[in-house]
Amino acid sequence: MFKKLTDRSFLSPIVAFTFLPVAITGILLLLHLSFQGMKNIHEWLGLTFTTFCVFHIAVNWRIFSKYFSRKETRSALLLAVVLTCLCGVIGTSNGPFEQWTHRVKIVHGQVLHK
Repeated sequence: MFKKLTDRSFLSPIVAFTFLPVAITGILLLLHLSFQGMKNIHEWLGLTFTTFCVFHIAVNWRIFSKYFSRKETRSALLLAVVLTCLCGVIGTSNGPFEQWTHRVKIVHGQVLHK
């Protein structure tokens, strides 16, 4: 099993395919368009995604370290950190799309307008 976790041909698709549902459920949760169990799906797949990312980074450490030695990459990383902090500071407790969700409610997969 550990041999699989260090195989790039196994890790890369797993990272990609766990990213997709995490991204989709994250966007839906941000927009307050969720169904029962979506938060659990998002959290557990997010944990799975993070775990496989750690293995992916470990296996590709030499490539990552070369990549981050470039000035452009460090600038992009700094920008990402600043934007993440900024979003955390200016974000509201209910999210930026709260005003839209007061008008729309989803019941059993059907959109109901209030």
